[in-house]
Amino acid sequence: MIRMKHILTVLALLVAFVSCNERPTVVRDTIPYVKQLAADTTGSFRLVHTYRTAGTKGSIAVIGEPEAAVQLASALLSADMVDNIDGRIAPDRLPDFAGETFDILMDLYNAPYIRLAASSPDSLREVAVRNAVIAVDSVAFSNASDPRSRLTKTRAKVFVLANSLLSEYGKFDVDTLFKMAGREAIILTPVEAMLLEARRSGCKSVAVWAPAEARSAYENAAKRLTPQMDVTVVSTTGNGILRPAFRDMLGIYRSLKPNGSLDAVLLDSFTASLEELNAEKEHIHRQITEQDMAFDRILTPHFRFIEPTAALTGALYRLLRERNLFTHDIAYPAVRYYQTEENLDGEFVPVEVSAAYLSSQTKPEPAYVPDID
Repeated sequence: MIRMKHILTVLALLVAFVSCNERPTVVRDTIPYVKQLAADTTGSFRLVHTYRTAGTKGSIAVIGEPEAAVQLASALLSADMVDNIDGRIAPDRLPDFAGETFDILMDLYNAPYIRLAASSPDSLREVAVRNAVIAVDSVAFSNASDPRSRLTKTRAKVFVLANSLLSEYGKFDVDTLFKMAGREAIILTPVEAMLLEARRSGCKSVAVWAPAEARSAYENAAKRLTPQMDVTVVSTTGNGILRPAFRDMLGIYRSLKPNGSLDAVLLDSFTASLEELNAEKEHIHRQITEQDMAFDRILTPHFRFIEPTAALTGALYRLLRERNLFTHDIAYPAVRYYQTEENLDGEFVPVEVSAAYLSSQTKPEPAYVPDID
């Protein structure tokens, strides 16, 4: 009996030791809105529950602020990087996304996101979830003030976020909502697409030129996706002209990394002109001034700019091909544009807008970079 008590005592101590050393990992909590949706099985959560995780039907939803969403949509619709038959990197004069349907959700109601990220990050997280639910729904409107103006829209199979802030403030919550419904949301973000493109290119050291509000998005993603790559987020101030602003960015990087070198700069902007940036890079290579020489030492011989439009276009093509999500229809890509507006109940809803209206509202590409400040 004494021996049995001794054995039980030892086992109890072992259990206590294991319990103390196997504390559950602290996980990030989702926002109350996601829990609210999950508790209501008759509303939006039912839509999420019927989301298809396989198959070729459904649209590619591009979600973001109007200018960025339109810029990305234009690139996706006209992309011709590969041979549509075998996937080789060889243009074949056919759209890479032939037969696909694109729903461009221009979030006019909640823009600019940087305001929400600075004042109320949880509100931005809720915006991301609401937009994902809109994308997976089959309902839109022709007039936000008239609930009878209901239209039918295609339900999304893939979500493409045209904003880096949504990567940090929203993607997790969208993913959590879908997992609660036993589904896997297929989400692409510019943050992950650009970091993975840098890794694919063999980059060892990169700078991310992004607003301070997006810093954590890139730093957190880099820890997960590119831990072996040296990633430095650089934020410049003001809305300077692009070419001098690029020099400001290099100056800040040089102060942060006196002996550093750069294989690439990741641009947190859908409107930055690569033509201007490459022209400034070539000007630096000519080493006319002492500053040029100092900056030229930073840029490696294979230095390049990586921007979100091209990175997301490539990532989307690879995703559809690898997961067999292409529709394989012989047709040009179809596109519908929606913008979020406030209805009579104070909620934002998708309102379809015509291509003619959209073209009249789209301004020429600016010579400055409003997204990088």
